Amino acid sequence: MASKLIQIIYNDAQREACYPFAEVHFNKTLTVFFENSVISELVSASKSDKIAVCSWKLKQKMRWYIGQPREITQELLESDYDVISFTRNTRHHRVFEAAEQNHKGFMHAFDKILGAIGKKRPGVIKNAIYQNHFSARTEIYKDYVTNYLDPAMDVMKNDSEINKLIMADSNYSTLTSKRPEHLKELQDKIGIPYYPLAPFLLERLFSVYVQNEKINVSWL
Repeated sequence: MASKLIQIIYNDAQREACYPFAEVHFNKTLTVFFENSVISELVSASKSDKIAVCSWKLKQKMRWYIGQPREITQELLESDYDVISFTRNTRHHRVFEAAEQNHKGFMHAFDKILGAIGKKRPGVIKNAIYQNHFSARTEIYKDYVTNYLDPAMDVMKNDSEINKLIMADSNYSTLTSKRPEHLKELQDKIGIPYYPLAPFLLERLFSVYVQNEKINVSWL
């Protein structure tokens, strides 16, 4: 298959929400990086021409796409593009300002990570891609994993100063819900009863990559 959509699930009940043409990946291990460590593994091993690694909630989250998106189909995935985003915001959206407002301490941690891996932060993100919901030519995705994602996860894990920053409470539970059973699950699996900043920092890294590397982004 020239193009592949992989959707990550954490329990079998989530299979029903996935696209019928998607390959379902059951993830048994949760880390502070959430789906990003899975993305690194799956993309690095991919032999397809194009690949997308998305949440099982992809179809559900399409309702937040601004405009009139095309339906995601296997035919669409096989079409001609470098990167196609499954998320879209208004032209007035500001990625970093919104991140700092929702997740205090975001900018300081993000700049520390970029500095540690030798990458620059654009002043304004032109193409905001969220939730790792995109498909890309595999050679592009692998380049991102090799030169941005893996180095970022490495310093987030091994640099003590950065690790302290990325393990701070992201405030996500406050923004959504504080269901005790959910917070207990986080405590059991990653050792803290809250969502850390880590996955929210990594979620915005691909937008920096495509802008820095001048990658063409298409939209649904």
